[in-house]
Amino acid sequence: MSEDTSERNARIAEIAAQFLTFIDVQTGTAPPAPEEVGESDMLQAFVALDEALDQLADLADVYGTDRMQSIEPLVLPAAALVGEYLRFGAGATWVEPIIDADTTLVIATPDGIAVDLTGAVRASLFSGMANLKIMVDRMINPEIS
Repeated sequence: MSEDTSERNARIAEIAAQFLTFIDVQTGTAPPAPEEVGESDMLQAFVALDEALDQLADLADVYGTDRMQSIEPLVLPAAALVGEYLRFGAGATWVEPIIDADTTLVIATPDGIAVDLTGAVRASLFSGMANLKIMVDRMINPEIS
């Protein structure tokens, strides 16, 4: 792992930690920290994250003038947190962007499944009901349909 990769990974972890603090301040409860999440309780962490994201989306909807503009700032930090859960709970690794200016967060599971977390989180938030637990459950248990 290059120094740039290490710095990028540390920055992503920092964004995830800051987002947990933001969730706690906004909702009064926060999902667990990624380093506290193991394989056996990872899906439960996603249930808590989905609930928190639903609350944040509701707040954005109530207090914002445009749902898209209100929710978009949540996408990148939520994607960082999702990725950190997958790193600690499933042994996933961050995928380096091809273009340095690319802020899309992509992660690869040990099975070689690569996921654009930025797009997945955006779709989940805009769907009206966060469903990241379902996505992750299908990633780590592909035999479930």
